Amino acid sequence: MPAPKGGVDSMFQYAIDEKNKVSDLEEALQECREAAREGYDIAKDNLNETAKAIKGVSENLSNSLKSLDNGSVRTPGVVNQLKSQLTGVVSELESLQQSSAQNLEARKKHLDHFSITLFGRTMAGKSTLMEILTRGNGASIGTGSQRTTRDVRTYSWNGLEVTDVPGVAAFEGTEDEELAFKAATQADLVLFLITDDAPQPAEAECLARVRRLGKPVLGICNVKVGLDDEDDLILFLRNPAKPFDRTRIGQILSQFNLLADQYIPGKRVPFVVSHLRSQYLAQQNEYAKYRGKLIKASKFSGIENRIVQEVTGRGTFLRMKSFIDGAVAPMMDLTELLLEFSEQNSSSGRVLIGKRRQFQDWSEDFKTLGAERLNTQISKLMDELRSEVPAFSEDHYDNNSAGESWNRLIESIGIKNKIEKLQKALLDECQKALSEIARELKSELSLVADLSSDRHIKMDSIFDLKRAWNWGTNILAGGLGIAALILGSGPLGWAAAAVGAVGWLFSLFFDDREKKARRAREKLSRRLYDHIDKIEKNLRKGTGDWFHQELLSKQVYVLLHDLGAVTAGLFELADTQRALAWTLNDRQKDLGKILINKVLDQLDSAYLGEHIVDVARVPGFATMLLIAPNTTFPGDVHAKMERLLGEQIWFAINTKNQFSILSQAIGRNCDKKKISIEEKIRVAHVPLDDLDATTRSRVRLAQQLTGLHIMR
Repeated sequence: MPAPKGGVDSMFQYAIDEKNKVSDLEEALQECREAAREGYDIAKDNLNETAKAIKGVSENLSNSLKSLDNGSVRTPGVVNQLKSQLTGVVSELESLQQSSAQNLEARKKHLDHFSITLFGRTMAGKSTLMEILTRGNGASIGTGSQRTTRDVRTYSWNGLEVTDVPGVAAFEGTEDEELAFKAATQADLVLFLITDDAPQPAEAECLARVRRLGKPVLGICNVKVGLDDEDDLILFLRNPAKPFDRTRIGQILSQFNLLADQYIPGKRVPFVVSHLRSQYLAQQNEYAKYRGKLIKASKFSGIENRIVQEVTGRGTFLRMKSFIDGAVAPMMDLTELLLEFSEQNSSSGRVLIGKRRQFQDWSEDFKTLGAERLNTQISKLMDELRSEVPAFSEDHYDNNSAGESWNRLIESIGIKNKIEKLQKALLDECQKALSEIARELKSELSLVADLSSDRHIKMDSIFDLKRAWNWGTNILAGGLGIAALILGSGPLGWAAAAVGAVGWLFSLFFDDREKKARRAREKLSRRLYDHIDKIEKNLRKGTGDWFHQELLSKQVYVLLHDLGAVTAGLFELADTQRALAWTLNDRQKDLGKILINKVLDQLDSAYLGEHIVDVARVPGFATMLLIAPNTTFPGDVHAKMERLLGEQIWFAINTKNQFSILSQAIGRNCDKKKISIEEKIRVAHVPLDDLDATTRSRVRLAQQLTGLHIMR
């Protein structure tokens, strides 16, 4: 955007000249440029280190993907869904790296400019403030409830780069809001405008979002008094202090701060009160006769002087901090997201372990009992068939068609139908167990997803059970060929069993008929028993093969195997996510140490840095320093550090005991008796539901400081 016409307006320069601030501002801006370059180098080095960590994790995840592709998981859909989540993690990491690099390079283009962004809801006065600073004609100022700023506009004022963004907290203004927040990521200082009417929760929420970026915020409360009518103008100038009533304005700001505390408790934003419309009218020719009174009534010099104070007082630090926070904020969000996903995957893995054990126990019982039932049925049928042999031999020992009769007898007993009926029953039991385990898994994994995080982050379920375990009912398709098992048990040798007609008749003349008949019956019986033995052997082998190969191996054992494989995949994914989270956490703490050392340097207290063991920080909220025992930070240094950072600073003593450090970090509002630590998996359990907003925020600091994933 073009620079303001005619340069800096002398009437605004006056307040600065009066306090001999011009040279101070110019000198401060030169120092800010040098600080920005140092901040850029710090952020660039961090980006390179983070890139190495992300590359290593991406390679590990890629190897996991390859092992899944080459693995033997056979349950439909499971591998694809697990691969989808692995791919999603890789994509998220690459996206973080890419966006961080893009943001850093975008900021590099503005190294020479101290950037201020105007933020506020529609009609809060941002466009009016822009018109004041650029000495505009008011064309951009809204006249109603419409959103007047629909894009990002940048202009220069007193050597500062000022950016006006679309209004936030507007109905159906989501795209504008995202555009505004994107612009805010580039700011060194944010001017957050509200009005003196009822504060809105949506405004407070937007302020919290800006503060989470680590941005220093100066609040401007714009008093809204209509002056377009000359009578209203004259009435206002008679008592210009009335709209600035301390009690009324104080109540409004208190209401706003209470709303803001609901989203991000901590140090409150300082506010300057002004009537922007008066200042704007003062620079319009038609209001020249009221100019002096309007300028004084507007109290605009308070805004101008406060901005200059911010730049000259801590501008160099803010420029460096802006680069560091630009790196920290996205890393912190991803760290917490990775830990939540890691815990959900671990919880899902534990559910799978339990269900696999449950199904393993069932399968062992099913294997034993199923085989017994098949064998018992076969024994029963074979005993029944054997009981028919004596009578059959008596009736058919001299019958050349005995083979056909024997087959009819076997068929009448219903061996085929009874065996297949039992197989169907076993299949139904197996499918019922599979369906039940799938139903329980779906229910319990859904519960894990619902309870996994306070932020209600929902990840796609690893198991699409409708697809994963749609166990078919086609095992008996085409039948088992029971008839083939029975009839294919070897020839009865009826021709050999039956005595040839000629030979038998001839022998009657020479041998005892009864003796011959008895021999024939015995011979036929032996052959029949042999045949039954073969039938039984084939049935036992055939049904055994079906039970173990078709039912157990292809159904039950597949599920057991795949549950084990997927469980291993989940834990591997969880371990990878957790390892990366702590790697990013270490990077955040390193940047925190750099920032704190810069604070101490600026306050001529660098010697205190030797006593700082570790640093945890939530940008915009607070910083926690882990300090060596017997270390005391002077009260004035502590206060100055908070002012410079714009955040609360808390301390924890390095007792070298995880529980002690954790308890100190969380604070007194948490019952220590309800805190427990699982050191092996680096998890701490804390009663989060019972904590107030401030203590819950301290939990985030405690998690960073201890390297323990804090959960309910």
